[in-house]
Amino acid sequence: MSREPRKGKRLRRLPAVALALVLALTVAACGEDGAGGGGGGEEATKISIAYQPGIGYAPLLLAKQEKWLEQGLPGVQIEWRQLDSGAAIRDGILSGDIQVGSGGLGPFLVGWAKGIDWKIISTMENMDLWLMAKDEKYQTLEDFKDGGKIAMPAPDSIQAVVLRRAAENELGDATALDENIVSLGHPDGLQALLSGQLAGHLTSPPFEFQEQDKGARQVITSYDAFGGPHTFNSVFMREGFHDSNPKAADLLAKSIARGVAMLRDEPKKAAAILSEESGGANSAKEFEDYITNEAVEYTTEPNGFVKIAQFMKEIELIEKAPEDWKELVFDNLAQGNGS
Repeated sequence: MSREPRKGKRLRRLPAVALALVLALTVAACGEDGAGGGGGGEEATKISIAYQPGIGYAPLLLAKQEKWLEQGLPGVQIEWRQLDSGAAIRDGILSGDIQVGSGGLGPFLVGWAKGIDWKIISTMENMDLWLMAKDEKYQTLEDFKDGGKIAMPAPDSIQAVVLRRAAENELGDATALDENIVSLGHPDGLQALLSGQLAGHLTSPPFEFQEQDKGARQVITSYDAFGGPHTFNSVFMREGFHDSNPKAADLLAKSIARGVAMLRDEPKKAAAILSEESGGANSAKEFEDYITNEAVEYTTEPNGFVKIAQFMKEIELIEKAPEDWKELVFDNLAQGNGS
């Protein structure tokens, strides 16, 4: 059973990369005026949508492959961009290069707490995120205190939040493994773990499933760390863009819901589309196994927003946390259930 977090323990420092990101974010937030389609203005003729590797983005990938947005927004150029981290997507939104972002709650909340005028238009799933290890010497978090490196997308990713929560629970100090964190995209982290270059990889489906198939095992899980299922990825945009593009925003939310429904109700069909979208990198059968795994639940209902945000505030990763999850979402999502 997890211990209650020690209220006296604070995050002594952010890793240098995370600190640099936060400082850059602050400067960008103070200096921008909404140019480039981020903060508002006229209706967009081009919309750039950014996502990351993994089946956590499957609802968006179905919309991409089936061209639901292109069909519903004739005359609007839809650009799809895959990036390696939520921090990179956040920076793209701030610069105006990206209008719609998707990713874990960590980078989103860092921006929200710094005053970025964005909200979530949809969540996409609950997912259990695993810290995987292959070397037999790494059985618990205590074993990583020898300096074994742990890969994840970024020091303020949701994976980093999970590691700190587990470290708080198991080691009594959220900062205990901060020096172990290295930033790698999920595909590179998978290869580094399996080749013995890393002690651990805190990742997401399907990479954790693939690592398990190759002999790696769970050390911690995010569901254990936070006491149950939680949202993994959400889709978000700045309020000005949302208000200037109501048709696009509405169609995006409906397309995500359509993708979620297909993943839940027609997994074979969804898996075939995802395999095609991947260029055959994974078979339809592999995708079906991934999207029906018990660690995966596709849903548009927000789950665990306040709990995760309050922990991030407790360890001083953000300066403020919402009292209600509805503070983080647009009205279309606030009308439903969530936490």
